[in-house]
Amino acid sequence: MLRHFAAGLLIVVLAVEAPAATFQVTRTDDPSPNGCAPADCSLREAMAAAAANDPLGPTDVILVPAGTISLTRGELTLVSQPLRVQGAGSSLTRIVQTEEFTNVFWTAAGADLAVVGMSLKSFRAPVDGCHSGFQGVPLLVDDVIFEGGTLQVCGVSTVRRSEIRTTLYANYGQTVVEDSAIRDFTVQGSGDTQLTLRRVLVDGEIDPANPFEAELSLIRGQLVIEDSTITHSHMTMVGIGPSTLTLRRVHYLDNTGPLRTETDVLVTIDDSLFEDNTARALYAAGGADWTVSGSSFVNNRVDGNAGGAIVLEDDTTLRIRNSTFSGNTFSVDAAADGARGAAVGFRNTSGAQLVLSHVTMVRPAVMPVGVVGTALGGHGNGIALSLSNSIVQGSCGFDAGVVPNNAGNVESSGDTCRLDPDANRINVSVANLALRALANNGGQTPTHFPAPASHAIDRASTPQCLSTDQRHVLRPGGLRCDAGAVEADGNDRLFASGFDP
Repeated sequence: MLRHFAAGLLIVVLAVEAPAATFQVTRTDDPSPNGCAPADCSLREAMAAAAANDPLGPTDVILVPAGTISLTRGELTLVSQPLRVQGAGSSLTRIVQTEEFTNVFWTAAGADLAVVGMSLKSFRAPVDGCHSGFQGVPLLVDDVIFEGGTLQVCGVSTVRRSEIRTTLYANYGQTVVEDSAIRDFTVQGSGDTQLTLRRVLVDGEIDPANPFEAELSLIRGQLVIEDSTITHSHMTMVGIGPSTLTLRRVHYLDNTGPLRTETDVLVTIDDSLFEDNTARALYAAGGADWTVSGSSFVNNRVDGNAGGAIVLEDDTTLRIRNSTFSGNTFSVDAAADGARGAAVGFRNTSGAQLVLSHVTMVRPAVMPVGVVGTALGGHGNGIALSLSNSIVQGSCGFDAGVVPNNAGNVESSGDTCRLDPDANRINVSVANLALRALANNGGQTPTHFPAPASHAIDRASTPQCLSTDQRHVLRPGGLRCDAGAVEADGNDRLFASGFDP
């Protein structure tokens, strides 16, 4: 009887997970490894000890002290389990990789990696989330300065409070960068690859030792930029496959080139300011689909024959709503070639669509001699142009045969835009148009506010009236909507905000 009972026993062996280990780095040189002793452990030895720990165990921690560590013996050991490398702070702990084409910190595919509180310099990738193939490594980078090399991400990654003085490569996966600074970046991989920047400074001059022009690239994937500034750079969107760019509350300032599409990228821009750019603000081409809302374009210029702030080419669609153009211009050299459209211009268009609704365009006080479109215009006839409920303070310059669809507009102070006099107001003097100087009138971006007696008030076409203005104030404020980007009648500017109602 006892023998039968024993035969029926089910013996269960429980696997006991090894506890997480903490390795304290106690020296800043890089000797030949001989183990990580409590009082004698280099960074290389700590990485090797972590790699020797249970690969299925919980997160190991390596603590790195203040000081400069020079790594002279090649790449550090690949760690198979989750790992956190913790320095004393980006201004206190500095790790320098002296050999070319080597990584510093890396883990096996799927093993979480956190790098916190240090400055890193390497010839390749100080932190590599893609080395294991494009499966990606879940990655956290916090309070890290990248002095050299690149940051490569492929998995679910978070970067915060960091400074990337080189390049961020978003190869695959979902990456969020917050409260940081970056020199340049590239988004590539698949259509599901997404890079999101929030409260980030993108500055091509962040590294004074790097004289090369910074280039921001969207090759394939999704790029979202919010509450950020881009300066001393330019962005090209190639868009191989499904690609999207979304800008919300972005300041595009003093850049050497425009945001440019070369293929059918989907672009959405909201509540953003494009200011003092030396080679236009936007270059809409390649069959892309652009929608711009609630944005201002101020003092941009170009050495070209069309589009001081924005140029439209090819079979591209460009919709601009509730936006302001002020002081955009051409260089003196451009005027001899018949410069047109200091605010928005077009050329080489075949099947292009330009739709302007509740837009205010104000020419600069001084324009180069010979410009034939100080606000709107272009070269060629292959465009479908719609202009509604907008203000043109300046002139239009179109080739013969270009007749826009138009209603509810105000042109000051001439009659160059070929507007239907029965559906628009033309030859309105600057004094009667009565736009105030560019200023903060509420919302996210500067605007020209109409004075109480402005001929733009209650002049918009009701069927084309948008529900809010550039500041997200409700329309209409009076009997009818106002022409232009700002709804003045019946609205208190103190209550205008940058948020959707």
